Amino acid sequence: MLFACGLVMTALTACGSDDDEPTGNGIDDLAYLQKRIAADGELVYGVQLGTDTKDVMSRPVASASDAKAEFYKLLSGGNAHQGLSTGSDGSITCRLTDANGKSQGTVTYRQSQNETMYYCAEVVFSQELRAVTGISCLRYILYDRWPEEGNGFLKDILDSIKG
Repeated sequence: MLFACGLVMTALTACGSDDDEPTGNGIDDLAYLQKRIAADGELVYGVQLGTDTKDVMSRPVASASDAKAEFYKLLSGGNAHQGLSTGSDGSITCRLTDANGKSQGTVTYRQSQNETMYYCAEVVFSQELRAVTGISCLRYILYDRWPEEGNGFLKDILDSIKG
């Protein structure tokens, strides 16, 4: 009987000690994100347009659904990432964590609600991520709304895609 009570006490102690600790997915989400948007220390995911500030990057997409697919490519696990939540306005927020579950910040995908906006969707980085990546926002612009002036080789590529 005394032995059984000891086992119960040990089990209760073991269960209670780890419940408050964050659990990670074994992947450093911030490192994954950084690999997706930069190479050799340079931002490569998009381009800085002349009308935007230096912390805003833009990327052309064919459709709004392609923009959402591009957002999921930024996340380890894609649309199955355990830190995803959807807001009542349709926005998608992902809480990034290190391999042990410690919070690293959030990225939020928002589809443009305004038809006159030049971008169809944007990904907004939290303060924590801005400090590390130097990016506050990624904007997805439809090919037919992409600015024509001053984009050099990118303009040539887009022109050949448009055909």
